[in-house]
Amino acid sequence: MIKEDGLPIGLGFGLAMNEEAMEQFAAMTEEEKKQVIEAARSVQSKEQMQQLVQNIADLDFLS
Repeated sequence: MIKEDGLPIGLGFGLAMNEEAMEQFAAMTEEEKKQVIEAARSVQSKEQMQQLVQNIADLDFLS
């Protein structure tokens, strides 16, 4: 399921639950965000989505 802004529901929920991931996602370029959204669309389980969100949190865009 995809929200009107193109962000998959699971990704939006995962980002909302992980402040660091939300901040990292916000710091991404539009192209990087598109790549993350495309990756999220291919996720097939809750665990995969949690790993994707954790990977975003582990990035270092803010330093």
